Amino acid sequence: MSASNAIIEVKDLTKTFGEKTVVDQLTMDIQPGQLYAFLGPNGSGKTTAIRMMCGLIPPTSGGGVCAGFDIATQADQIKPLLGYMTQHFSLYPDLTVRENLEFVCRLYGVSDVKGRVNDLIEQFAFHDLGRDKQQVGTLSGGWKQRMALACAVSHRPKLLLLDEPTAGVDPKAREAFWDILQEVTASGVSALVSTHYMDEAMRSNRLAYMLYGRLLVDDKPENVLRNCALVSVQVDLLKAVDLVAVGRDPRVVRMARLGNSVRVVARSQDDVDGWIKDRLGDAAGHTTEIDVGLEDIFFHLTLQQQGTNTSF
Repeated sequence: MSASNAIIEVKDLTKTFGEKTVVDQLTMDIQPGQLYAFLGPNGSGKTTAIRMMCGLIPPTSGGGVCAGFDIATQADQIKPLLGYMTQHFSLYPDLTVRENLEFVCRLYGVSDVKGRVNDLIEQFAFHDLGRDKQQVGTLSGGWKQRMALACAVSHRPKLLLLDEPTAGVDPKAREAFWDILQEVTASGVSALVSTHYMDEAMRSNRLAYMLYGRLLVDDKPENVLRNCALVSVQVDLLKAVDLVAVGRDPRVVRMARLGNSVRVVARSQDDVDGWIKDRLGDAAGHTTEIDVGLEDIFFHLTLQQQGTNTSF
């Protein structure tokens, strides 16, 4: 690997299990303080890729460095520099917030446990309404995930690994979680976050989209949207239409019923206009141009990789 300031730099990283290739020649780098979102369907290889990049599992071929250490031969030096959070809550429900934080800090060998716990309680707003004295098992889902993140950063890691950290959490709690996560990364900590939420991906500094073990997108979220050629419209329906039938058209990338209208994503304006004329006819009312989102783009990429024109 060439010398760089990247916290992670990997080249041609590959992982196979038997005859199945789970990650296929992954090459990328992640900079200090970067909030990196990993997206892709279940089984796309994103979790395996993240774990390989951090030395948690060995690659079959390829290689790289994490925090200056070789991911294949120096994994033991990398592990103390990581903070890990899963989507499944795994702290002690009968202990209070403060007691859990003290326990985790001692496990990590933090020198000033009391001082660090006080800092975390302040940073994550557990002092509000006396939550630091509340048993963790009685916290809401959003506060439990906030608690898990506090534990993950308790030893001041250089790199955070977050595996779908807000799965099943309500929108308000997800937003608060990401506010804190962005504060953490602003201090110089890098974070790799696997997520299925497109609004979360938009809050990242950079995103990666994986499918069938291959990296299809690696760019800033705003660039992904800016470089997209897809077109999306919402068409009011004046009468009943068999949407399953009219959706079976190679010009349609994606289609969904929205109340008394239909949203259509296509590859060009000509495709949209032709589809409306040929398929909807006099059932089509007012047409409104709407924004194409990350989900539309990734949906299209998935269809391309599958060799199909449309999902219907």
